[in-house]
Amino acid sequence: MINHILLISSSVIIYEFLKYIKFIDLIKLNLEIYQKIIRLFKFKNVSDFRKEKLILNYSKSLFVSSVKIFLILVSILTVMYILNLLSQSFLNLIISVFGIIELSIVVIIYHQFRKKISAKLY
Repeated sequence: MINHILLISSSVIIYEFLKYIKFIDLIKLNLEIYQKIIRLFKFKNVSDFRKEKLILNYSKSLFVSSVKIFLILVSILTVMYILNLLSQSFLNLIISVFGIIELSIVVIIYHQFRKKISAKLY
C-alpha cells in the first residue's frame, strides 16, 4: 500500500516538476539545434569559416541544453532512489509491467484533472 501512495505522489511531483521547468520545450530546443546542424552541412554555398563559427555556436547551445536535460533526469532518478530508501520494493514496483501501467494511468488521470481545473480558472 505504501508503494502505491509513493507511486502516486512521486508521479504527481515529477509531473509538476517537468511542467514547471518546461522539459518538453527543452527537448524541442535540443532537436531544433540538431536540425540546424544537419541543415548547415547541406549548404554548399556557405563558406567554411562561417560554417565553423555556426557549428561552434550550435555546439555550445547543444551542450548547454543537453547538460540541462541530463541534470533533470539525474534529479528525477535521485528522487526515485530516495523513495526507494523509504520502501525497499518501490523500484521493483516502478520497473514492473503493473507499475508502469499504474504510473501511466495516474499521470493521464492527473493530466486530465489538471487540465479541467485550469480551464475552470480561466
